[in-house]
Amino acid sequence: MKTNQEKPEVRSRKPEGKGASRLPALLLCLLASVFCLLPAGCQKNEGEVLDVRTNPAGATIEVDGQRADGVSPMRLRVQPGEHLVVAAKGPTETRASVTVRAGVVTPLDLALRPLLGLVLIESFPSESEVLLDGASRGKTPLLLTDLPGGEHRFTLKRDGYETKDAVLAIADRQPKLLSLELKSLLTAIKVTSVPDKAKVHLDGSFVGESPQSIQNVLAGKHKVRLELEGYEPFEQEVEVKGKEEYVVNATLQEKYARIRIETEPKGGEIYLNNESRGKAPIALEKLHDGEYTIKVVMPNYPETVRKVTLKKGEDLQLVIPLERRVGVLQVITIPAGVDVFVDGEKRGTTIPLPNVQYSSPLFISDVLEGSRIVKLVKPGFAEVNTRVDIRQGQTTTFSNVQLRRLFIPDTEIATRDGRTLRGIVTRVDADGTVHFETAPGIFVDIPGDNIASRKPISK
Repeated sequence: MKTNQEKPEVRSRKPEGKGASRLPALLLCLLASVFCLLPAGCQKNEGEVLDVRTNPAGATIEVDGQRADGVSPMRLRVQPGEHLVVAAKGPTETRASVTVRAGVVTPLDLALRPLLGLVLIESFPSESEVLLDGASRGKTPLLLTDLPGGEHRFTLKRDGYETKDAVLAIADRQPKLLSLELKSLLTAIKVTSVPDKAKVHLDGSFVGESPQSIQNVLAGKHKVRLELEGYEPFEQEVEVKGKEEYVVNATLQEKYARIRIETEPKGGEIYLNNESRGKAPIALEKLHDGEYTIKVVMPNYPETVRKVTLKKGEDLQLVIPLERRVGVLQVITIPAGVDVFVDGEKRGTTIPLPNVQYSSPLFISDVLEGSRIVKLVKPGFAEVNTRVDIRQGQTTTFSNVQLRRLFIPDTEIATRDGRTLRGIVTRVDADGTVHFETAPGIFVDIPGDNIASRKPISK
């Protein structure tokens, strides 16, 4: 950019007397050799033009540590060679090195950047949280390298210590040290218990027996735990503040004993000191220490009695096997092929013998002692239901039980001579003759060549 600045007029004055000095003019010449246009009368080393522009404009300019008059954009006269140029405006600054060559105008465009300060923060004790203008930035010791210019509020916090604030102004990149000492907040916790002599733990560490006054406790949250044999542990979270003594009064709950009882097989009725408590498996809770009598009652099993001695807080697991009272049942049926059920459970099927109506004996072991319900089932025959007394270790015979045959027509035969018969097929010969029961005890033989159709009767 060309300027229309006029050179100031300099008028010479003759010296007043011999030896008059030209020192003021030389000094002015030396100063002008660095900045601006040289005044008249300084004829040597006028310097070269450095054209400085900044974004944004209006910045102050320093060259080699000397500030020029005015603000950017500006043209300066400087000597050829290397120079350090600093442009600053408010909280922004830019530094640049420039080489000025003789005989030419040297342009220098500078973009101003925010001025970021450096601050090292330390505290006593360390590991204190640092909040910068209300936002957490980490824990001490902490180096921050991105602080914009201006004032900033630093807050240091740590549990058990007073919070401390500090204000620091950032104006340049000169590193700053912020060192703060936090005041410890110590207090005491007094612990009592009923009963006493309980072991006292603070935040997991044993500190003595109750009653106990725990000194030099940092302010903040803590866990107090008391333990005494035979009693449930007591635990409480406390938050102590300031220097007031915090009091914990603990009433310890007696630790009860417990018995879990199982019987083999399960389902035995459990009596504790002759009081029914339910069927096994069962858990008997909140029992005091001492001796107890446990009785198990179950049908078809002998009564079983156990004595146990419980300690305070003991958790006892007890399995009581029951001796089973069983006998053997022998069943013989007429006809064979009968399904035998005992108390509703199928226990077997009778097997036929050759050339006889009755079956071979069916032996059923492990039948519970007592009166058992026996049911006999065979299709086409009436069911038999009866009670049989079983004795422990003995065989009870239920023999020659004859099932009544039922007449339930299941087949319809149409003959070629026009008859329609309904009944039960008892046998079919090789030549096709069908032996047919048409009524209870009434049988007819139908030749195969006289059968027009044979089909089952839908039920």
